[in-house]
Amino acid sequence: MSDAVFPYRPPLPMGSLGRRASGYWGAVFLVLSEASIFAYLCFSYFYFSVQPHSGPWPPGGPPGFTYTVPQTAAIILAAAAMWWADRAADRAEGGALLLGQAAGLALGIGFVALQFLDWYDKPFALATDPYASLYYVLTGVHLAHVVLGLIMAMATLLWTGLGYFGRARHVPVTVAALYWCFLAAVWLVVFFTLNITPYLT
Repeated sequence: MSDAVFPYRPPLPMGSLGRRASGYWGAVFLVLSEASIFAYLCFSYFYFSVQPHSGPWPPGGPPGFTYTVPQTAAIILAAAAMWWADRAADRAEGGALLLGQAAGLALGIGFVALQFLDWYDKPFALATDPYASLYYVLTGVHLAHVVLGLIMAMATLLWTGLGYFGRARHVPVTVAALYWCFLAAVWLVVFFTLNITPYLT
């Protein structure tokens, strides 16, 4: 390849480009396999919710929205920022690429902070009852995925700053954007399961 197409120094290893890249398809199958974990966890929640209980489900009544609504906004905006960064990479707009990744990273950190505040605000512990266990496992597994997304965002932001990406070569940015869209979609399912369904019964 000519330096006009790949002027970036130091270069990343050569490989397939765009959606032909093995890294892209690896991310697609990772997202599909991780989605099955959340499907199973949500099934577990609904299974326990229909079992006989000595009191209401969830114990203590339906949860509030103090932290979960801002969390929902933060993760949707983070996914949108990462998607916008990927589109900017397609157009070789370096400033917009950096801005989108930085915004996605900041919003993701905000999501994590809100999750810890939400946990601190809860009147139950991990082993209090089945609801508490499912609540912490569902939100905790999602939070672990968000932390991985933050690591991806930091890495691609650093590589962007070092000039590794351009119009033809930015699969890591595309993978990070795909992963953040997955995080937002899964959070919407978790939010609906934990925060909306108790009001529907």
